[in-house]
Amino acid sequence: MEQIFILSLFLGIALCIAFTVIITFRNYFASDKFIKIKLENFRQDVENLNIENRRLRGAVNRSKREPDLPDSIDDGNIADVAMSLLPKKYHKIAKPLIPKLEEYIANNPEKLEQVLNQIKGVNQSGRKQEIDSEALTSL
Repeated sequence: MEQIFILSLFLGIALCIAFTVIITFRNYFASDKFIKIKLENFRQDVENLNIENRRLRGAVNRSKREPDLPDSIDDGNIADVAMSLLPKKYHKIAKPLIPKLEEYIANNPEKLEQVLNQIKGVNQSGRKQEIDSEALTSL
């Protein structure tokens, strides 16, 4: 009788351990699917962020690049120079203003020389100088 009691106790303990192992492995393998999905989503997010980061770095580097200016700037190529100094997103707005700029430069050639000297000073020194606000407002 005593042996049956001990065997039934061991059988009960073994059954409890078996159920515990089954439940544990079931939860582990079921959550493993979700973990894989979450990890794949994180990888995709990181990849998307890397692509966005490279795109933004390119935009920053393009904005830091100095404009290519021709050696001589006169009334004939002032429109091309003005458009090369502006970012592309402002070209549509600036096109109607180009004839007014050409007219102003034709009437005031000394202002063109002042602005050119300031632009060349910025390009040669490699750092941006403060542009005279009075000269900008007169343009």
